Amino acid sequence: MIDFLIPLAVVFALAFLCESMTEYILGTPFDKFPVLSQFKWALMYVSAGVGVGLAFHYQLDMISMIGQTAPTWVGLALTGLGIGRGANFVHQFVDQYFPSKAAKAQKFGN
Repeated sequence: MIDFLIPLAVVFALAFLCESMTEYILGTPFDKFPVLSQFKWALMYVSAGVGVGLAFHYQLDMISMIGQTAPTWVGLALTGLGIGRGANFVHQFVDQYFPSKAAKAQKFGN
């Protein structure tokens, strides 16, 4: 179980850092300069690219972690897109597909 939790914590940390640093470094100039504001939509693609790059660099494949298989480029890319999407997206994914025992008990009225 611990083999899964440490990489998951790294994914959360990278998702948070990727989202916040992209917004801090690139979002601020896009907000300050009217010429750039029309291209603010491109920030999500920059963030996605950074996330995929981080996943490949750190060899983070959540699909292989869940299935206990070898990492694949598809899993790395999907994990990277999740990292690029941000910490909130990763948190929603984990809550939906891996609910805690307390959340399960509350859902089923136990």
